[in-house]
Amino acid sequence: MGQGDSELILTDSAAVLIDAGEQSAANDILADLQKYGVTKLDWIIGTHPHADHIGGFPKILDYAAAYDDLTIENVMVPALPDDMVPTTRTYENFLDGVEKNGLSLTQAVSTTIDLGSASLEIIPSPGEDYSSLNDYSICTYLTCGNTGFFFTGDASKPEENDLLSSGALDHVHPDVLKVGHHGSRESSSDNFLQTLCPSYAVISCGYDNSYGHPHQEAVDRLRQYCGEQIWRTDENGTVTITSDGQTLTVSTEK
Repeated sequence: MGQGDSELILTDSAAVLIDAGEQSAANDILADLQKYGVTKLDWIIGTHPHADHIGGFPKILDYAAAYDDLTIENVMVPALPDDMVPTTRTYENFLDGVEKNGLSLTQAVSTTIDLGSASLEIIPSPGEDYSSLNDYSICTYLTCGNTGFFFTGDASKPEENDLLSSGALDHVHPDVLKVGHHGSRESSSDNFLQTLCPSYAVISCGYDNSYGHPHQEAVDRLRQYCGEQIWRTDENGTVTITSDGQTLTVSTEK
């Protein structure tokens, strides 16, 4: 989804959309929902309110408000200090879309959502005084049978350290890591990866992006755990990982 970030979770009885990329990604996401026959999103989760993560939500919410073939049940966002709540047009449009669907925002708290054949643990950021919105990112741990996926939003080293010191990750040992902050140098720190010990990594980043993501230092750290099992949306397009509860199957758009 370009330089943005978006993950669609589908189980036997539920659907969750974590982030929705940049504004330009909305049509692709709506097309994917139709492709997979999704008529209800049990949750949409905005990990943090940056435009490359929530930019696609306004159009998706507007679509759900206007048409009968998509319903959105719940919307989750992180708890933010008052001085960190954005005043951007993108965020205002997001709030308008939530209102059009008759919904209210659910602030993330530690809980587990039952998704039928899987469960999604919500792990909110433990910090309260970060300099960047990235470190207020909601993290989530999806477990399906004996397989697990950890989604990080744009969490970087300050949030990673606080998650580790709080003990929130002591039980988190995913097969798949959705790499934090597009593979920036300041994410996927040694201690964080040592605790999670992932075997697969997915990096969401735009082709030839101006940020230099993913950074070689982050990729090198990931390689110690994942070897060549690192997928990048700039090189592979959309990455689809399927679990039967025991084994994982990876397919890519290109």
